[in-house]
Amino acid sequence: MSKVAGELQETAVDPSGDRKFITALARGFEILRAFQPGGGALGNQELSVATGIPKATVTRLTHTLEELGYLRHLKPEGKYEPTEAILALGYSVISNLVVRQVAHDPMMELALEHDVSVGLASRDRLSMIFVDVCKSRLLSTLHLDVGSRVPMPSTAVGRAFLAGVTGDERAFFFERFEERLGKEAWSDLRPRVEDAIAQVDERGYCYVEDEWHRGMRAVATPLVASNGSAVMSMMCGAPAFRVERAKLEQELGPQLAHLCAGLAPSLR
Repeated sequence: MSKVAGELQETAVDPSGDRKFITALARGFEILRAFQPGGGALGNQELSVATGIPKATVTRLTHTLEELGYLRHLKPEGKYEPTEAILALGYSVISNLVVRQVAHDPMMELALEHDVSVGLASRDRLSMIFVDVCKSRLLSTLHLDVGSRVPMPSTAVGRAFLAGVTGDERAFFFERFEERLGKEAWSDLRPRVEDAIAQVDERGYCYVEDEWHRGMRAVATPLVASNGSAVMSMMCGAPAFRVERAKLEQELGPQLAHLCAGLAPSLR
C-alpha cells in the first residue's frame, strides 16, 4: 500500500450547528467503524484512541452495543469484537441496491473472460467502498471483496468517482485531501488526480498504475445516475504480469465505460 493510502485518514461528520444531530448515536457508529478487517479485537482504551471519544464514554458505548448484540465482549482479553449481527445492516443495503443486481452478471462475464477483477464502488467519507467485486480465480494476489475500502485520491476507482461529481463537490474533496495529507503531499498527488479526471472527460475512463498497490494496473469509469442524483464508479484491474496496459486502455476501458453508461438508469 502506498504512503498516501496510509496517511489518508477518515474524516468524521462535523455536527456543529446541527440541532437535529444526535451525538450519542453518531459516537456509537464511530465505535463500530473503528474495527478494521484483520485488525482483531479492541479494548476501550484502543477504541478511545481510534475514535477520539473519551474512554469513559467509550465504556458506556461498548456496553450498550454489547447489550444490543453488535459487539462481543472477550472477557479474558478485556476487549471487544463485532458480532455477526452487523452483517444484517450491510446485507439490507446490498440486497436493495438495484444497480448492483443489474451490474453483477456483466461484471462477472468481463472478469472471467479477461482474467481481471471488476469492482463496483461507492463513496465512504474519503474512501471508496466496494459493493460488488467479480474476479477470476487466477487473481489470488488482489485482495478485494465486498466491503473492502480503498483511498479515493490514489486509486482508479476513486479518481473516476471524482470525475463524476460536480465541480463544487470535487473542490470540497480536494480541500479535505489537503487537510488530511498536508499541503506538500497533496501538491504532489493533485496533478495525477487531475490528469485522471481529464482522461475521463476525454475518453470516458482513466488509467492508474503502481499508486495504491505496487504492480497493479486498473482502469475505472464513473457511474452517474441519469438525473445526476447519485455517483458511483467501476474499476477493472489486475497485476501487471496478468494484463497489458494496452489491453486495459484500448479494450477494457471502453467496455467499462459502455457498461456504466447502460447502468445509469438503474442508479438512484
